[in-house]
Amino acid sequence: MCAALAEALSQHNVVLRAAHVVDQIAVGGRWHCVDGCGSSGLIDDPAASPLAVAAVLDGRRLYPRRADLQAVVELDESARAGELAGALAEHAAEREISYRADPSRCARRDVESAMAAAARVADGQSLSEVELARLGCALTDVQVRDTLYALAVGENADEAESLWGVLAWALPAPCRAEALVLLAFSAYVRGDGPLTGVSLDAALRCAPGHRMAGMLDTALQSGLRPEHIRDLAVTGYRLAKQLGVQLPPRRASGPYGRCAG
Repeated sequence: MCAALAEALSQHNVVLRAAHVVDQIAVGGRWHCVDGCGSSGLIDDPAASPLAVAAVLDGRRLYPRRADLQAVVELDESARAGELAGALAEHAAEREISYRADPSRCARRDVESAMAAAARVADGQSLSEVELARLGCALTDVQVRDTLYALAVGENADEAESLWGVLAWALPAPCRAEALVLLAFSAYVRGDGPLTGVSLDAALRCAPGHRMAGMLDTALQSGLRPEHIRDLAVTGYRLAKQLGVQLPPRRASGPYGRCAG
């Protein structure tokens, strides 16, 4: 197995220095070399490793367990979720009237409201039921949704991703699927494969035929790198310009596929 791995890595100019077996990836776990050289020892705190520190500095979240990761996209099953469904239906009717009167103005307002909500969420504020309903309805507008994908490569990408997480937790289908795909795209762009995967799994369970979710899932499974996915955000900037919305400036590519200032 090690020989096969070394051969595969060599095709990408990567040298395999050593291979080890561990009983657990946690503080106090034990490791030993695969080839029986006799080397062994205890595992230091994985969260304090150079790779982990680099990931945190680059804005990536670290989850000790898969259950912690799943909780990010877990649906709120409380009574509030049921009440929100009613609020969504009510606001959808109101938005339809506004949209028919002036589609561009309606979409522009929704994009700007989403950015403002993201800033408040990042500041630790909660969103009201009315705000959640308005944002949920906004995500079902293709022009609004496609514009918001651009936030994943902007200077306030962290704020936007926090908002998508809140919406994915709170909104019922079909709005929930859109929030999950926005979350997945944001995670993919910054190189967070695990969060991308669980978000897409949840989105496809919620909406099996979702085209963007399916496309991103195919890209993830085939190993397409984040920098290639990031180009999809260009469409969002083009749509924002058409709407007259000022999005945060794009950031240059950095480590882990993330945008760096």
